[in-house]
Amino acid sequence: MRILFISAVSILIVVSLFWTRPNTHAELQSLPPPTVNIDIVEQIDIQPITEVTGKLQPARKSRLHFQVSGQIDRRFVEAGQYVAENSQMLSIESGDFIDAVEETTAILKTERAAIERDSRLLELMQRERELQEQEVARIKKLGRDSLASKSNYDQALQALYRQQAEEARLKHSVDSARSRLMIEQARLNKAERNLKRTQLISPFGGTVNDVYVEVGDYVSPGQAALEIVQVDKLDLNLEITGTSAAQLQLGQNIKVTTDSDEREGQIISLAVAPDSETNTHALKIRLPSDGLFAGQLAVAQLPGNFYKAANVIPISAILYEDGQSYVFEVIDDHAVKRTLKLIERYKDVQVIAGIESGSTIISKDVSSLADGQAVIIP
Repeated sequence: MRILFISAVSILIVVSLFWTRPNTHAELQSLPPPTVNIDIVEQIDIQPITEVTGKLQPARKSRLHFQVSGQIDRRFVEAGQYVAENSQMLSIESGDFIDAVEETTAILKTERAAIERDSRLLELMQRERELQEQEVARIKKLGRDSLASKSNYDQALQALYRQQAEEARLKHSVDSARSRLMIEQARLNKAERNLKRTQLISPFGGTVNDVYVEVGDYVSPGQAALEIVQVDKLDLNLEITGTSAAQLQLGQNIKVTTDSDEREGQIISLAVAPDSETNTHALKIRLPSDGLFAGQLAVAQLPGNFYKAANVIPISAILYEDGQSYVFEVIDDHAVKRTLKLIERYKDVQVIAGIESGSTIISKDVSSLADGQAVIIP
């Protein structure tokens, strides 16, 4: 009886649990429309500015060397010293070069004297030859019947031949005089240039950055002897895109910002063709160095295209899907998906086409929206 009682109680409990079980079927509830932030498509005049950073460098920098060999005998400058243009900075022993100038000068003078002598002798020989021709003609006219007359005629003719040969030699000497003088003058010019090359002269006014040789050192052509820089003006060398390069031109003023101030520089160099490896264009901006120094970071503000009455929207309002750009326009409290054409981005706004100015758009969190979805505008 006890077992039957326990079984009956168990059955009652199971039946009670079955009839009192909770309903597990969930009813789908529609989500409320999301609350969105909106903005208005503005129409403004805008000119994007591209900021490019680089380091300031000396406007000019030259590593100088001698063009002739020799031993350094004087050093006139030290690193950090300012030198004016055409100032003497180093020199090498010039004795051999002075001798070469004196030797070629003497040779040239001797050649000129010889030419003057040959010119005078040619004049005399021409006169003597004319007289001898007359003498030959006279003897010939007297006749050559006698042995004495024939002997005189032969002697006169031989003398004429000798005079003609000497005249030809002198004439050749005089005719080639100009070439000989040019050769000797060229040798003298070269000797004088080499003498000047014993002095290392500053090609521009600047500051000596380093001196690589000492008095007594032997130097050869091409061996670096001294470095000079021009720091009264500085250059900002940049690599820019083709889009930026297309908006710039030589002589254009550009704003340059450093950690100390903002000033204007001028474009002095702009590569038309891009670098084959980086596909960028080399740009050089020159500016005064007052208060600035080489190696300092500087930012150039490069103006881009000027857009008049351009439609702009916030960057956050753009939806990117499958390589296309969209924006959600709010029409009758619904988000309507519109295709956009992106023209140019500047900071946090985008110049666009494809939607009219004054249109209301959703300005952020657009990735969670669907075309035609109802929205709430606060």
